Amino acid sequence: MTRVWAGLVLAGLLSGCVPAPLRAQPDALLQLRVTPAAPPVQPVTGEQGLYRWPGPGALLVASDRAAFVTSVVLPQGAGAAVLPAAQLTPGTAQPTELPATLGFTQVFTVASLEPLDLGGAAGARSVREISRVVEAAAASLPRGAYTVATTTYRTEQFGTLSVRASQPGAQVRVNDRPVGTAPVVVPDLPQGQVTVSVSLGGYQTFTQRVTIRPDTTSEVEAALRRVTGTLSVRSDVPASVLIEGQVAGDTPVDLNLRPGVFAVNVVPTDRTLKAQNILVRVNASRVTALVCSVTAGEYGCGVR
Repeated sequence: MTRVWAGLVLAGLLSGCVPAPLRAQPDALLQLRVTPAAPPVQPVTGEQGLYRWPGPGALLVASDRAAFVTSVVLPQGAGAAVLPAAQLTPGTAQPTELPATLGFTQVFTVASLEPLDLGGAAGARSVREISRVVEAAAASLPRGAYTVATTTYRTEQFGTLSVRASQPGAQVRVNDRPVGTAPVVVPDLPQGQVTVSVSLGGYQTFTQRVTIRPDTTSEVEAALRRVTGTLSVRSDVPASVLIEGQVAGDTPVDLNLRPGVFAVNVVPTDRTLKAQNILVRVNASRVTALVCSVTAGEYGCGVR
């Protein structure tokens, strides 16, 4: 599974496992809107909801009614932080400053018509612990007097990738996504491993796993090799071989050639035997065998 899909799946699991007390309440008397204050980074590898460390900085919180609001931040692998409570003015987006986090982060923003004490959620290590605190705090409120908005994002450190190729015009892909023509510099890649592939018609595709490190440029030098096939010429009598009129050597001969059709001349050292002129197709990544022999005094060649 690629990192893009892994991130989306994890985010989906996180939101799907939220207990009822931490979801938007269907009978709530107030409407809550929460959005990150900064847009996410859009890396070429396609991750969604991804921010550069230390994160989006703040949430913009708005309600259609005067309300009290508290946000609980649950970072990946760490204890929850309860942010200072604030009062909302209807229709006005108020910023709530977020702490720096690394990895996946969930923020539960609780808005209520009366103040709620959520201090007991500080240090909580799971969504269920936070849910129990919210449920207990809201138990005394009238029906519909609170609601919750969940914000999920991922924060990473970023690096840069530089790709050069031995042939101009080669197409570069990162995690199977096109990023340009070599030489190319790809900024804003989240740290971790990516797969780089470099391709050009007539050449074998170059593939390499690369580790992206924070604030560092990782370099790839793609040495492209031509796609070739092998022409093997054998003769039961000594003979010289010419390819397209150029001397290739004496039998036995094994030649790596680009795919295509070639004029092959096989000239026996014994001049009483007739030289053979043959068109031979060489296929990519395959061995084409041309075998020559004397049968009943006649010299001949055939492709096998």
